[in-house]
Amino acid sequence: MLFQNIYAIVRARGLSPYVGSLHELRQGHPALCSDLIEEFRAPIVDALVTLIVNKKIITPADFYLPIDPEERGCFLTAQGRRTFIEQFEKRMSSRVKHPHFGIRTTWRGILDLQVSRYTRALWEGPEFYESFQIR
Repeated sequence: MLFQNIYAIVRARGLSPYVGSLHELRQGHPALCSDLIEEFRAPIVDALVTLIVNKKIITPADFYLPIDPEERGCFLTAQGRRTFIEQFEKRMSSRVKHPHFGIRTTWRGILDLQVSRYTRALWEGPEFYESFQIR
């Protein structure tokens, strides 16, 4: 879901999501999105999963094992998926202070700022991009 958010912002900013700097270019793979997601994995996804597990927002009852033994994995139930999506949207809408600019905005706003900074760095030089880090 975070990947899709980044993909949408990259496209909205007029960049090709398929041309990245860090990840290998493969047919049909949005390498730029893979590059940009790295700095947000921990503060958005890892923090969200830790929160929903520790607060028991999602519990073992929200998971199931497939009946077919050929199908591997453990899956969220329909209710578990709804709960996770609600919590993800709540996280993305929460306000956070950007460490470089000092402004408070949503996580989506932070993503947009970082894509804008990346775009500027492409045109004006790498010194215009600083990865997002919570201090």
